[in-house]
Amino acid sequence: MIKGGFAGKILHVDLTRNTTRTVPLDEALAKNYIGGLGLTIKLAYDEIQPGVDALSPENIIVLGAGPLVGTNLPSTSRVYAVSKLPTSGTVGWCGAGGANFGSLFKNAGFDHVIIKGRAAHPVYLKIVDDHVTIESADDLWGLSVDATGTMLRKKSDNQIGVLTIGQAGEHQVPFSMAFLDGISTMGRGGLGAVFGAKNLKAISVRGTRGVQVADKKRYEALLKPFLKTIREYPYLKEWQDLGLVKSFPMIPIDEYYGMKKRRIACVSCPIGCKDLVKIPDGEFQGLMKRTSSVANLYTPILYGFKDYRQSVKCMSTIDKFGLDMFEFFGIMNFTKSLVDHGIVPRNRIEPEIAMDSLESMEEWARKISYREGFGDILAGGFNKIIQEFGPKAEELSPVLVKGMHPYAGPKSALPWDLFGTMELGQILDPRGPHVGAGGSPTYFARRPLGVFPKHFKRMGVHEKDVKRILPGHGSQDKDQELKVGRLLKYSHRWFSILGSLGICARAAINRFYNASLCAEFYETVTGIPTDLPGLLERVDRVWTLLRITNLREGLDRKNETPPEKWFKASGFKNYLTDEPLTVNEVQEMIGDYFEEWGWDRESGIPPQELLESMGLKDI
Repeated sequence: MIKGGFAGKILHVDLTRNTTRTVPLDEALAKNYIGGLGLTIKLAYDEIQPGVDALSPENIIVLGAGPLVGTNLPSTSRVYAVSKLPTSGTVGWCGAGGANFGSLFKNAGFDHVIIKGRAAHPVYLKIVDDHVTIESADDLWGLSVDATGTMLRKKSDNQIGVLTIGQAGEHQVPFSMAFLDGISTMGRGGLGAVFGAKNLKAISVRGTRGVQVADKKRYEALLKPFLKTIREYPYLKEWQDLGLVKSFPMIPIDEYYGMKKRRIACVSCPIGCKDLVKIPDGEFQGLMKRTSSVANLYTPILYGFKDYRQSVKCMSTIDKFGLDMFEFFGIMNFTKSLVDHGIVPRNRIEPEIAMDSLESMEEWARKISYREGFGDILAGGFNKIIQEFGPKAEELSPVLVKGMHPYAGPKSALPWDLFGTMELGQILDPRGPHVGAGGSPTYFARRPLGVFPKHFKRMGVHEKDVKRILPGHGSQDKDQELKVGRLLKYSHRWFSILGSLGICARAAINRFYNASLCAEFYETVTGIPTDLPGLLERVDRVWTLLRITNLREGLDRKNETPPEKWFKASGFKNYLTDEPLTVNEVQEMIGDYFEEWGWDRESGIPPQELLESMGLKDI
């Protein structure tokens, strides 16, 4: 019997039949797949029919929170969803910290919810401890993300956690997202559209039960020095004061301080990397905006906006509709190029697309979200636009990976030309390009190779594996070399540890955790005997199962081919040497990644003997 960490129940919701039921959590599944992200992937594998259309009633949404969520361990608030996603056509995970949704969900007595079917009319799922109902959302349908959250909170006498979509999700725009507690995004790749296709506007949750800890004495003994380490971190105050602005020096500090109203922290987070800002002056004086990253509010500046106030206003509008900002701006920039080249007739574009105009961008965000006029074509995403306007449009399109605009790279939303794990991860994460595709420790920075081994140890990388990642490490006779593909395996493994437990993956907090400590906390909270090798074994099972799930969907090496446009002039460069990167070099990295996992180097298919050793032989 599991003694702590897990709430012990899975909620099944059938929207077609308008029914809910609760089943006990299978203890063997909890032990074998850790919880959180890991168990969510397993449940998705079991429940999603191979080949299902992402926007059909038969598609499944699995939502879950890890065994550390609901405790007072620092930054244990992560919530994960797994579903077939419409843009990539793959089964992908979506995660966010939100604020209190995960904790309240666990306190209601649930570890996961599995949602299938399609409601006959707009609904929302209401969870208050054991009382679960499917409520009418007729009065919520058509409201923005913010307005929906406000309305749901007015309906409740107590604090609730809210997951909701905006108008873009309602109209099944494949680059729409769900928002957790009105502040964190879930679902690059179209989770919002999956909710909309199910007529599911929101989930509200309230829980009062608490989360048990199996070994309280040991828990306190581990927690006390851990908190001391965080309190004594020399840059703690700076992180608390600046948050992610610390990582984005292009944001003027005086502007940030001028609009900063207060920091927002997820439950149990000692950093508080989110913000509530208020425009201090000008046309939009008094406008308040909550954001998971102030850097997001400056995205329109990348496309020509001059006034940060207009940039904040624009992002407020985009978020209210529930659109993916990177896809939106990428699509608008692409469409403008098609107009300028005469491929899209100007008389079809009203208003004129002006990337530096607040009025233009807000109106096109509205047209896309409501699929109005030409906005209906743009709402289909890059692939729909290319399909509509043919080969000439494809020639002018930006780099696309699994149908999406890469998060980072040459001429991407965040211009970047060094090729590390983040960049390779955009190809190899089944979901495609997103902020968690495979960052640390080569994420948006070039670090000296000498610091890598220390980080590897923290991630639980064995010394024998370090030699494959850094072939020249410790030798005076060999040139220093970084095997990005091999490193990505361990970055994905480390992320999977954090995600399965429910720990935030942002650098500001995950720097305090290490793989051994994660195993200790997991064992202490749940009572499940777990050492580091045992934890790594389970995590490897989780990520391999995600691979199998997508191979079953038809994912193959063709879907993981590096885009040719990455290797044109001003393309990607070698992480260490700054030499132009070639497609063959990236193909070698992909082979290295497969090989490091123990999968076939060419196809990425896990061999049967590996599956048997992982307990996946019947998969």
